[in-house]
Amino acid sequence: MHHLTHTNINLTAKPHLYIIAAMSENQVIGQNNRLPWHLPDEWTHFRKVTDGKAFIQGRKSFEAADALHSSYKNVVLSRNENLESFDKTERANDLNEGIALLKDENEVFVLGGASVFEQALSLVEKLYLTIVHTTIEGDAYFPKLNWDEWELISSEYHQTDERHVYAFSMNLYVRKDL
Repeated sequence: MHHLTHTNINLTAKPHLYIIAAMSENQVIGQNNRLPWHLPDEWTHFRKVTDGKAFIQGRKSFEAADALHSSYKNVVLSRNENLESFDKTERANDLNEGIALLKDENEVFVLGGASVFEQALSLVEKLYLTIVHTTIEGDAYFPKLNWDEWELISSEYHQTDERHVYAFSMNLYVRKDL
């Protein structure tokens, strides 16, 4: 009689959650539901990091003029059941429901906005956080971080040039095992 090999099936499977964002030195991430800067090379970096991965974001972020959508899978957080539906997009009432919809994914990126970052911060393992080297006016802020909990793994500095008004650093932080 053959014994079935016992495989560990984790019924509470959860994806690895990462935040990806860009903020100014005074933690601004948006103004009037738009990014307060235009940084083409940072955009390229974003695309490279997130290619083929699922995204979770709030409705306003999803509907923003300069919104970023996954070509693979998007979960939009909204309580509006009549939300306009898009290809490769599902609605969830809240972050937990959104994560549950993506439980079979390996990696999921949280794209904001501010309140979604706030809710996700304690759950994420990595922060792909671009620091834009300026202080700027805005109405949306990245949540306050306890930097003691995070270790900077890599940083790539980009200076100003004819296409980039601001210098910026593309940083990757990993949560420390406290």
